[in-house]
Amino acid sequence: MSHFTNKLLLLMGLAVSIATEAQTRFTYQGNTLTTNEHRLLVGSKPTNARRNTFRTIEEALRAAEQKSSTDTTWTEIYIEPSVYWIDNPDDKAIRMPRKGETTPYGCEVTINRVHMIGMSDKAEDVVLACNRGQTQGADGNFTMFHFIGSDFKADNITFGNYCNVDLEYPRNPKLNRTKRRNAIVQAQLAICQGDRYTLTNCRFISRLNLCPFVGAPHTNFERCYFECTDDALCGTGIYRQCRFTLFSSKPFYTTDGIQGATFIDCDLHSKTKGTQYLTKASGPVSMTDCRWTSDDPMLTIEWTKRPDPRHRCVMTGCTLNGKPLNVPQPTAALPVSLPPFAIGPQTAIISGQWTLDCYKPLDTMDRDWTADNTRSSWGYAEGIDGAEGCWGLMQLQKGARMMYTPAEGHDSVGNQRCHLVVVPCKSGGQGFGSATTQYLDICIKFDTRTLTGYGLRLQRTPDYDHSVVVSLMEYANGQVTPLTEGTRCDLFKGRCSITLQSVDSQLTATIASSPVTPTSDSVALQEQTLTATMPHPNHYGGFHLQHTGSTGASATVIQSILLQ
Repeated sequence: MSHFTNKLLLLMGLAVSIATEAQTRFTYQGNTLTTNEHRLLVGSKPTNARRNTFRTIEEALRAAEQKSSTDTTWTEIYIEPSVYWIDNPDDKAIRMPRKGETTPYGCEVTINRVHMIGMSDKAEDVVLACNRGQTQGADGNFTMFHFIGSDFKADNITFGNYCNVDLEYPRNPKLNRTKRRNAIVQAQLAICQGDRYTLTNCRFISRLNLCPFVGAPHTNFERCYFECTDDALCGTGIYRQCRFTLFSSKPFYTTDGIQGATFIDCDLHSKTKGTQYLTKASGPVSMTDCRWTSDDPMLTIEWTKRPDPRHRCVMTGCTLNGKPLNVPQPTAALPVSLPPFAIGPQTAIISGQWTLDCYKPLDTMDRDWTADNTRSSWGYAEGIDGAEGCWGLMQLQKGARMMYTPAEGHDSVGNQRCHLVVVPCKSGGQGFGSATTQYLDICIKFDTRTLTGYGLRLQRTPDYDHSVVVSLMEYANGQVTPLTEGTRCDLFKGRCSITLQSVDSQLTATIASSPVTPTSDSVALQEQTLTATMPHPNHYGGFHLQHTGSTGASATVIQSILLQ
């Protein structure tokens, strides 16, 4: 062998040695592994000097993203035990969606054939975390991950949005973190745009709109744990040997209309009292050999309030608190559900007539919606969810407004009284879809042409998730000034009676509520009264109602208005 050949071989060996040394050796399940372009390591210590070794989850996902579109080999991402923040919880900036979108994300990646592996048998040891939600650190339903692509696996990982849940990390309590707010808002985990997602021995922690890998036609959960409230679970999921803690009565909004959701050998604990439903709107669900438990010995379980017999809902071998449980397949025909009887826009202000239009108030100008008076804002319809079975006028678009202008000769009044009966579709008392300047204003002593008068505002705020804040207001040329401090109100639910009246310079509002369907043991809820002095008494006799909330399941049914 020549001297040149020996030198070449020596150099080649040195190059291989350097390349190997630049990688990181680590141990998992008793095996020694070395990082490479398809085996990545994420650690809590600063190890970026090593190849294919990263300090953050996003860095590793970006590395996988670079090759996943063309490379058919799976990429494994090993994650050492720790808490990894996908979004900086100490950054006070509000997370905004991209222009033209509604959802802000912590991390968006396009990946295929990626397997994320937590390096502990306990999913609690490897935590991927964020703590933002709608109106709480974000404008929109903040979502930790947006995965675009197919063939994804995750093992032994906790995915947690700790916006409304305390982060507790027993392995190192120094990494604990208190939840952002008590009021529960939409705080999501992962939305998928692809297919074939498999999650094994993972935990999914949030409350409202959990969204554990929602969006894929086929998502499999094996030995996973879920904590959530409403509108939370994956409607295409197959759940095997999973555990659930359900903090409200409707964990699905609905499920996939064809395949539905399937539960096999699962344990479900309900924190609900009365009736536990599976879905808010009808959808197929199958449950086999599942064990329900509840702190309420009188709990009943049903598929949904109005099960559609076309949806296959099957329960076999299930128990509730150890006793056999069988919720039969729906067979009864659904009640006829008529579409709203739309009332055409009437935008003119005419003496002695009603104005029905869409209007964007001055204090909502920073919100991304427009008033559209080319279509109806109001319709006669049946309410949804908490207003089911209640008929009246419902909002068909955000900003729906109605006003009454007194006839000439009757437009100068002294004292005035208005009594309304309304039924919010939200059954929990929050009234509106989110705390994004969504409110209901009811006004008397009102001049419809100048938008001047006095009224009551019921508004959802970030402070409460089962209450609204109420205050008396003065309108002056469309500008609104509060006359009273905002006060918590728990009565904006069921059949809600609102009386607003003026006597001399005194303005009084009274709010009361009773169940939509009274029972023998039901009682009317306590009344709540607000009073204020009108700083500029007037002789206007008009009426004004403004709704800036979302429609559908967030609307309010207006059953009656009596103006005196």
